[in-house]
Amino acid sequence: MSHSKLSIIGIGEVPTGIYPDRSRWDIIYDTCMAAVKDAGIHKNEVEAVVTVAPQAQPDIYGEISFGKIPEELGLKGCKNVCVCNAGGASTSNCLRLAEQLIESGAARYVLIPHLTVHSTIPLPDLINFFAKAGIDRQWEYPYGQTYNGIVAMMTQRYMHDSGTTAEEMASVVVSLRKWAALDPNSMFYKKEVPSIEKVLASGMVASPLHKRECNVLADGGAAMVVTSAENARARKSPAAFKLGEGSRFFSAFTTTRDYEKTGTDMRDATMEALAQAGLITSDIDIWNVYLAYPVGHPLLMDLLGLCEPGRAGKMFMEGHTAPGGKLPWATIGDAVGRGHTGSGVSIATYVDTARQLMGKAGERQVPDVKYVYQCTSGGSGMNFIASIWGRD
Repeated sequence: MSHSKLSIIGIGEVPTGIYPDRSRWDIIYDTCMAAVKDAGIHKNEVEAVVTVAPQAQPDIYGEISFGKIPEELGLKGCKNVCVCNAGGASTSNCLRLAEQLIESGAARYVLIPHLTVHSTIPLPDLINFFAKAGIDRQWEYPYGQTYNGIVAMMTQRYMHDSGTTAEEMASVVVSLRKWAALDPNSMFYKKEVPSIEKVLASGMVASPLHKRECNVLADGGAAMVVTSAENARARKSPAAFKLGEGSRFFSAFTTTRDYEKTGTDMRDATMEALAQAGLITSDIDIWNVYLAYPVGHPLLMDLLGLCEPGRAGKMFMEGHTAPGGKLPWATIGDAVGRGHTGSGVSIATYVDTARQLMGKAGERQVPDVKYVYQCTSGGSGMNFIASIWGRD
């Protein structure tokens, strides 16, 4: 078993939704104060703030870059501040930076916040941002390529190779929304879970992706307090311990990506993380996957050999991945069930990994959780970071 060096001891989150009247700083205050309180420390014990970079929000990005968070929160013990941007993999890298600060003795407690308020960004600015982010300016952008278009082609390829049907792909959405319907922090909390028929009856966006298989942009925020595993154990409070990690970089753009190698690298990164933790796939109690669109979920399940080849779609369709199933999968419902808050979906997934291990997940609590798999990916899917977390 790996000797963990990092642990999450405090979490804070605001519900995802559309809040045009709520300020960005309001969200930062609420999530950071909640995380510090949950950690059971005084705010002045925070010695570093490592923030996930807000996407398409240059004003708040600038304020945070110049250290306004510790100033606004009055963190009198803060000695280090920085912003990290790796798209959807930003949180993973914030945790790595925090681990280095803690291990070097530069900080005992590190605060990691994120916020996104898409609803107040002018529509032309949003369109322009997503038209260029992760899109090759020479070979994709001039032809109007979009993320929906890119993922549609990936989905078509996966369905062709695996034999996955449109109904099975739609069942991924149903599974994710079942988790979301039980999550007070989801914009779909207590809302009707669409049937497979409803998913397939929604408008076609980019074949074979229907409207309900794509993401809704939303506002949200979360924060975590992390410390050394040694300190967390001494405190004898519920915590989530990092046990192993593996990562791979693919390519900046989808046009230059080797499809087969990408799959191999995702599998290898996962196996590295498991090996560091001294575990195998059957030891994992929850698979907390952040891959933004439905196709990533059966694709990863197939790659990791968690089912018979080509049967991943059926696993979702038969309910094995939904609440109460034998393979709990993406317990916040990923971006499809949470609402897409940019890089915020990955921090929300980490927060829920900690919440599940701490036994604080309410209706969504998976019984007897001991080990959770967590993955993130950045930008256009440029990379893949897998990690294993445990109760210790």
